[in-house]
Amino acid sequence: MKTSKGRLHPFAAILVSLQIVKGLIVPLIVILLSKHSRSGSDGPLYFQVGWSLVALVGSIVWGLLYWRRFRYEVSDEQLKVTQGVFVQKKTFIPLERIQSVDVTEGVLHRLFGLVRVEVQTAGGRKPEAVFSALARGDASRLRSMLEPGKTPQGQGQPGVVPTGSEPAKLRLTYKLPAGSLFIAALTTGGFGVSVSLLAAAMGKLDELFPDFHVYRYLWNALDAAMIPLFALGILLVAWMISAVASILKFANFTITRKENKLLLTRGLLERRQVSVPLRRIQAVRIVEEPLWQLFGYSAIYAETVGYGAQKGENAHLFPLLRNREIGEFVKRMTPQFEVPASLKHRALPRRALWCYALPAPLVLALAAIAAGLIAPWAYAGLLLCPPVMIWQWWRYRSGGWSREGRMLVLRFRRLAKTTAVIPLSRVQSVSVEIGPLQRRLGLSTLQIAVASGGRGAFFRLAGLPEQEARELARWYMDRNKR
Repeated sequence: MKTSKGRLHPFAAILVSLQIVKGLIVPLIVILLSKHSRSGSDGPLYFQVGWSLVALVGSIVWGLLYWRRFRYEVSDEQLKVTQGVFVQKKTFIPLERIQSVDVTEGVLHRLFGLVRVEVQTAGGRKPEAVFSALARGDASRLRSMLEPGKTPQGQGQPGVVPTGSEPAKLRLTYKLPAGSLFIAALTTGGFGVSVSLLAAAMGKLDELFPDFHVYRYLWNALDAAMIPLFALGILLVAWMISAVASILKFANFTITRKENKLLLTRGLLERRQVSVPLRRIQAVRIVEEPLWQLFGYSAIYAETVGYGAQKGENAHLFPLLRNREIGEFVKRMTPQFEVPASLKHRALPRRALWCYALPAPLVLALAAIAAGLIAPWAYAGLLLCPPVMIWQWWRYRSGGWSREGRMLVLRFRRLAKTTAVIPLSRVQSVSVEIGPLQRRLGLSTLQIAVASGGRGAFFRLAGLPEQEARELARWYMDRNKR
């Protein structure tokens, strides 16, 4: 039995210390800026600075102990990791359970020629083993020894790509062009997240500077007519933050299919490389943002089983691709999700328009009228009813489905239009819901669940004829007879 032993690079001690300091820096700043530290008494300030130095020295000592006690050992059967400062923890990971070995190069890692390695097993919500700093050569050797997929393919895994169906040395690569990167960054849906984060940060200003009264100062300093421009400036800053974050995340994006797994590499400042076995992909989503539809672009995502929530970046198979290139991309990268060109799209029936266009505007109108009895300006909410009706009509026009053999395709829209490609072997459950209005119109809502991450993924299509929805449910229940 061959055994390989190793330890982390000494720089791991510094990384662990910096991580501890990062968690302490905000509380320390709040303490130093508090009223108590500026009350005119020198004693409390020296006391707080002294405790800050103790925390800094403690983090350095902790990092050194962490590095000295971390050991790993790889045999023909398992990976053994020993770690812990006060309490020693030993982790044993069978090699056949390893699904992903991901590599990250942060800014500090790249300065010293190091990488961070994360080992993930099937069903894990977080990496079972994390090597915070390894030399590139050590990481390459470790990754080759832990390479997933050594066991025979297809044992206990539905829908596995047969090993004999493709060349043994198959290798295909797609790279994200610079133009597509900037289009994706400027039109991405991450703008809402940036607004939320910026609003949360601004909400903390008065807490960090209680004597400054930030918002009272702004209210007095700005003319009333300037407040809308100030709000517009905040939105512009949020949009710029979202664009820069997307560029940093998806710069140098490359996807490579190497036999029966996908290797995804991306990042400008922090470079990440993650591996996704094809047999772990449960569904493929093709997403068209409203602006992308005007120019014929889409993003491709994958729902993968066996990865935790922090593996969300694995879902991006390609950030932005022309619609005319999607068929060839799917055929080359994820052939088990290839949709036949002859597959016909079934649109929703006309009567389903009532289920989309009526409920939301009606509820909004009733709410505006009720609020208007208290505050007359609330009647302005009625002006939102026509745009909501148009948006719901757009959702209705985008909905539909198609099926051929063991492949189901659902099309639906929230804000972005989504096309979900789901093989029968990946479906976990099928449910049919019928509301009061749908019952009168003979309609229903179909929900398909697949395994993904820790909680699963759900695809819902409303307005489907009840008979067709029940046929799809029987299609799933009779899967073992096919």
